[in-house]
Amino acid sequence: MADILDMQQQRRRLAASRGFATWSRRFSTSFDDWTTLTDLDDNLLRVLIQGNRASSLLLHQLIMGVLKLGKRTCFDDLESPVKLVVMDIGLFLLDQLRFEVMRRLGWVEPTPFASIPAVDLIENFTARYAPMRTQTPQLLRQHPRYREYQEVFEPDRAVFVRRLIPEAIEQFEEEPEGA
Repeated sequence: MADILDMQQQRRRLAASRGFATWSRRFSTSFDDWTTLTDLDDNLLRVLIQGNRASSLLLHQLIMGVLKLGKRTCFDDLESPVKLVVMDIGLFLLDQLRFEVMRRLGWVEPTPFASIPAVDLIENFTARYAPMRTQTPQLLRQHPRYREYQEVFEPDRAVFVRRLIPEAIEQFEEEPEGA
């Protein structure tokens, strides 16, 4: 039994090593199989939350590495069904990263995914996390628009929070490093 657990741990470490290889080189930071989205520093978050081609590429490289889709494989070369899975996971992670920014700003509660290692979020996305991908954190009372949020019909509150994302990104980018 110990050998099985050891092999599972080694497989996790290898998945993290493959997935985070590009990030480690580019950002001179070390990551491991227990790295959560809350562990990422502000500078890396500023890059990842943009939702542009460069940030998508970084997320796709992480996902493709963890899922063992080929060291030299380019996202554009993936077969359509695999590409869709990578895109789904990428969009999920982008949401979670943006919610992490909002949490750091003191706007929202932590998401249930905040303490789950990124490797696990990726490896178990389809089987475990996909059904919950649209969950949105609650706005905190101290947010200036909390009263307005409370007046919104409850099923529409997720849309309300998501509409705050551009403002959160802008404010997060303006914060001095380490603030």
